[in-house]
Amino acid sequence: MKRILLISWLTMMCFLLLGNAYCWNVPAYLRVDTGARMWFSSIEGDLIQSDRTKLGLTDNLGLKPEALAWEFLGSARFDNIHVVRLKAETTTVYGQSPNGSSLKTWNFEMGYDLDFYMTPQILFGSNSKLCVVRLDTQVKDVTVGAETYNYSENKTRTAPSMGFHGTFYPILDGVSLRPSVSGRVDWWNHDSLEVWDWEVRTGVDIPINALWIWSVHGGYQFRRLRLKRDMDTVDMNRTGFFLETSLLF
Repeated sequence: MKRILLISWLTMMCFLLLGNAYCWNVPAYLRVDTGARMWFSSIEGDLIQSDRTKLGLTDNLGLKPEALAWEFLGSARFDNIHVVRLKAETTTVYGQSPNGSSLKTWNFEMGYDLDFYMTPQILFGSNSKLCVVRLDTQVKDVTVGAETYNYSENKTRTAPSMGFHGTFYPILDGVSLRPSVSGRVDWWNHDSLEVWDWEVRTGVDIPINALWIWSVHGGYQFRRLRLKRDMDTVDMNRTGFFLETSLLF
């Protein structure tokens, strides 16, 4: 059985490598891309109290720093240069604290890309997005110095950001796969809200036929959020590697 699966996989890869449908022959009309990202995230940071006391998310609250985050992606490209993007992260929980403390985060993003420089091998443009982020924190029996903290806090905030993105496509003659290396950065700092996001990724686009393309990518993502709430200020970073797959049609 394993031999049959291996032969089938090699046959499929040979077909993809020697196929005549090339990923960079992009039609000028509407393209739609949908997919999912599995992010092996790690969290670090503090809950800063009004008296500047810092409650460490891992040191004091005892949160487990690693959690698997799922993101679902969608985009639509118009006239080959305008891209509308949607991203939704389902609720991610950082918990397993001995005292029952936890942090839950959820966000939804809507963005726009303008790809103002495009060649068969290079794409560069500007991007902007509007992110709705929610943080729900449970602080239970956390002692720092002579003070013990017990409170619940949640906040939903809308955060705009702007930045740039770029992609490099090394075209290989006679090969239908399209490898790529890309990066993206977004930033915002205003009104007690700081957002700093960047990611780098690499992968391949695999043509299924002249119109359908399957993409597989991996990379590294960094997110910084500083958000003032009623009882504290959240100052945290989320980092980690991710795997992503999508279908373009």
